[in-house]
Amino acid sequence: MARIMIAGSGHRRATGALVKTLAEQHGHDAAVLDPLGDARELERQLAGADALVLVPLRGDVWRHTHQVTRDLAAAALAAATANGRPLPHFVLLSSFAVGHGIAHPLNRIDAALLPGRVAAEEVLTSGPLPYTIVRTTWLTDDPPGAHALTLTENPYADGMVARADVAAAMVAAIEHPGARDTVFALYNEPGEPSSDWAAAFAPLHRAAPREVLA
Repeated sequence: MARIMIAGSGHRRATGALVKTLAEQHGHDAAVLDPLGDARELERQLAGADALVLVPLRGDVWRHTHQVTRDLAAAALAAATANGRPLPHFVLLSSFAVGHGIAHPLNRIDAALLPGRVAAEEVLTSGPLPYTIVRTTWLTDDPPGAHALTLTENPYADGMVARADVAAAMVAAIEHPGARDTVFALYNEPGEPSSDWAAAFAPLHRAAPREVLA
């Protein structure tokens, strides 16, 4: 059982709320945290956490996702160091538009969107915490497991994906070591869903371990 802290759950049908529900169904201890507290409060909330999930909310929060990611990562590192615990696994919900770059319509809506998303990912890929970055494609409210699910490192991935399947992938990423230090997009395709997450994560490229500074 893992202690999972979730930031940005929002409405009960939102992706973060689905992550919490599914994590609890899997026997994990899942709780929602306030990602906008000061550093000491964030450290208190993250004390004892095995994993940290950030699902950025819509609207202005997207512009500040890199700041929230940075603050949460720093607080998680400080909390683990102070308590002599392993570093928590940070799972970030990002966007497939990051791989497409400025040419993608989503990145033309607001000039701050793409740099903020890229910076949020770089906080994790350049830092000491183990991480998984999930680049969701266009979200649907289809039921879980209604379609096959493809995980890909193709930066130009596109398609539709059920929120419930995204939540399942994020919980599975916490449970399977093969998902650590990976970045992938995901989308649904026609076909039978698979429950073999180890096989789904196995082809993904894992970044080299980073040095943990004292």
